[in-house]
Amino acid sequence: MITLKDISEIIGGDLRGDGSVPIYGISGIQEAKEGEITFLMHAGYERFIDTCQASAIIVSSTYADRIKDRNIIVVKDPQLAYIKVAGLFDVNKKQEPGISPLASVSKDARVADDVSISPFVHIGREVRIEKGVCIYPFVYIGDSASIGEDTVIYPGVTIYARTEIGKRVIIHAGSVIGADGFGYVWDGERHCKIPQLGKVVIEDDVEIGANVTIDRASLDKTVIKRGTKIDNLVQIAHNVTIGENSIIVAQVGIAGSSKIGRNVILAGQVGVRDHVVIGDNVRAGGQTGITKDVKAGSSVSGTPHMPHKEWLKLQVQLKRLPELFERMKKIEEKLFSGEADD
Repeated sequence: MITLKDISEIIGGDLRGDGSVPIYGISGIQEAKEGEITFLMHAGYERFIDTCQASAIIVSSTYADRIKDRNIIVVKDPQLAYIKVAGLFDVNKKQEPGISPLASVSKDARVADDVSISPFVHIGREVRIEKGVCIYPFVYIGDSASIGEDTVIYPGVTIYARTEIGKRVIIHAGSVIGADGFGYVWDGERHCKIPQLGKVVIEDDVEIGANVTIDRASLDKTVIKRGTKIDNLVQIAHNVTIGENSIIVAQVGIAGSSKIGRNVILAGQVGVRDHVVIGDNVRAGGQTGITKDVKAGSSVSGTPHMPHKEWLKLQVQLKRLPELFERMKKIEEKLFSGEADD
């Protein structure tokens, strides 16, 4: 059992109320019940305080003095505090250590003692798996791949040979890491496949969503750098590099040999042309088509991409086109009817 006082100490908050209250779970402010803790991060949810059934609320100092006769924990950032508390009640905890007898593990593989390997996992020759790794059923790991400490690989993931996965990486179900890059040359009669001899490197603390595909490089390596988070259904082509702490949202497609900087955000369905360089701290709005290099610190939208403010002005002008068309039509009618001479 964990008490409100325990939680306050974990998140470094200022407890106001009964610290002995037991907490069994966490929930949203509208759904929370007695025995659960919730949080208030936005003014729009303040109206639910009076009807909230939670045993305690995590709040910032902005709201602390407005809440009377309730157990609260006051913190600087309720969202960061929520992350810590949610981890205490995470139902997706790692499995118990051990290798299932139904797993296929090469005798040449080097597997740490406290690794969890589920049934129907295949681990190839000379694979290295470090301590704390958790591998769910139906995962394929090819020859000479390496998996760093405390990485979690969910069901149905395919990791091709020689792929390097860092520490504390999370790879969600159905993703494919290290498939051949899409490269062909036309010889006049047919498409000749370019051998894809490189690899994929995933650095520490990366999260890869469900059904993501990251292709191996043709000669060198495709690299996803430390701290980057990739949403579901993203395609990353061969020889791409994505810098530290970037966010790649669902259905983004990044073509071959593009270089993405640090702290970049590519919103949903952004498309990036091959051999493009995107600088650090760039923000690209949803469905942006990036066709050439983007300077660091830019915010872009539209296809082909343009500065976000210009794109906003263009949207206003586009809405006026029907009105302008009607006005032009009336002017033309006057001109051709001779009325313009009157």
